[in-house]
Amino acid sequence: MQLNRIEVSGFRGIKRLSLTFDELTVLIGENAWGKSSLLDALSIALSPDTKFYNFKFSDFHVDYTAGHTKMTQLQIVLHWQEDYPGEYKLRKYKCFAPLWVEGNDDIKHLYYQLDSIVKDDKIINHRAFLNQNGQVIDCDDNDKLARQLMILHPIVRIRDARRLHTEPVSSNGNGNGHSNGDKEKTENARIQRRLENTCERLMTRPGHVSPEEIKSSINALRTLVDHYFAFTPHNRSKDFNRAHFPVKAQYAVNPLEQLTQPQMTKQGRLVLMGLLNAFIRARGPVELKRISRPIMILEDPEGRLHPTILHQAWSFIMNMPMQKILTTNSPDLTSVVPLHTIKKLIREPDRTHVYSILPKRLSRDEERRVTFHVRLHRPNALFARAWLLVEGETEVWLFNEFARICGYNLAAEGVQIIEFAQSGLKPLIKVARSLGIEWHLVADGDLAGKKYADTVRNLLGTEAERHRLTVLPNRDIEHFLFNNGYEPLFRRLANIPHDSQVPPKKIILRALKRHAKPDVALAMVEYTDEDNIEEIPLLLRWILKRIVAMSRGVS
Repeated sequence: MQLNRIEVSGFRGIKRLSLTFDELTVLIGENAWGKSSLLDALSIALSPDTKFYNFKFSDFHVDYTAGHTKMTQLQIVLHWQEDYPGEYKLRKYKCFAPLWVEGNDDIKHLYYQLDSIVKDDKIINHRAFLNQNGQVIDCDDNDKLARQLMILHPIVRIRDARRLHTEPVSSNGNGNGHSNGDKEKTENARIQRRLENTCERLMTRPGHVSPEEIKSSINALRTLVDHYFAFTPHNRSKDFNRAHFPVKAQYAVNPLEQLTQPQMTKQGRLVLMGLLNAFIRARGPVELKRISRPIMILEDPEGRLHPTILHQAWSFIMNMPMQKILTTNSPDLTSVVPLHTIKKLIREPDRTHVYSILPKRLSRDEERRVTFHVRLHRPNALFARAWLLVEGETEVWLFNEFARICGYNLAAEGVQIIEFAQSGLKPLIKVARSLGIEWHLVADGDLAGKKYADTVRNLLGTEAERHRLTVLPNRDIEHFLFNNGYEPLFRRLANIPHDSQVPPKKIILRALKRHAKPDVALAMVEYTDEDNIEEIPLLLRWILKRIVAMSRGVS
């Protein structure tokens, strides 16, 4: 069974939010946009200690757009669904028989709700399972079944990479228990302390840790992994239609094998051992059941990790056979995760919107182009608030430098300038719209530029053309600047006297032949008097003002 969706309203930093989960979900978004509140909601609903949380007055959302009004009701709804038809028949799910909801896709669904209201200055909490219409299903065993859900799919939350090697594990047992369960707990705690010791020595005195000790620790780690995870494929119904319901938790290779690869450095082994040990430790003082399929939340795994080590850790995380939720501010990480797994949270007055690129929204060729030209070469672009789309490299140099002269810090404003010629215009606009990124196109006045402009016009719908499109009145940026005060510069670069009657096209071509385009762009910037921004053509200043306003949310 997999967590398919969460609905949150009135909880902490979230007024309203609806988010769909995949096997891997990568959350990005600016500070105070609801990521932590979302993860807190999950942790409360699916606590590994199976304790019910009593909401406090501070948990109710404060609406700062309505005079700091505090909401009096909060709600968290979890929507679960089978991984494959017939999974509900498994022994561990039979207790939920009265609660399953039949879907239109031959898959059964389960809805679990936490509700809290303020009444007469008191907080009243409710837990219930719902039907397909959102109505409460009468059930005498609500609390028992809610706890069973926590046992089966607990949230295990690792805060960030800085905690991979801290907080030593304490044993839950005293070593004197007589039951098999107590003996197993004591043995697991002993193994974890041994792993802690190896990890600590790898950090402080790596030269003193022998390959034999690392190998021994990996074998010990394997014992814990066999207890907490299932690396073998789940059983599937004979009638399971793989074409319609792909296996999401089936893995051919145990990811622990990465730790035994000869090319893995000691530092890499340290990070991977620490990561898995941190997962086991993050459950708190709770011994997870063998039937548990935890949901891992990993917050900001890039903390204190070198990009190379981060990529090693990431390949390990990808192979962990469980549902995973990551938060990150790392362009390196977002450049390697599948594009459709990225969910961008943007907080607006009425709700927190979730933006993502749906599967098949881009063709394979479009996704390849976007991945290569944007995600790999401009990975910060996915975190941007607005894109200024330009045709070539010269515009990138010029707009960045002219913005600085005009007093704009584009990086701080969340503006990315992206040349679209190689990746194509339509894929970029699709990505921008899917991720809630504002965009504005600057097109040349030549034939190619007019085609780009027509592409934008066909996509505008009811939007104003001025909001999304600027077409230069000349064939390209060089001719535009030549006609707006930069003729003396082009003549100097082309080594053509100011009184020589030579057509502008020939002067510009000669200048570009004698100097590389980036050099010409820098020369234009140097030619501009930084103390007199009026020298920058008005149209370019308007474009910069427009894109900054868009990034600030000003229409």
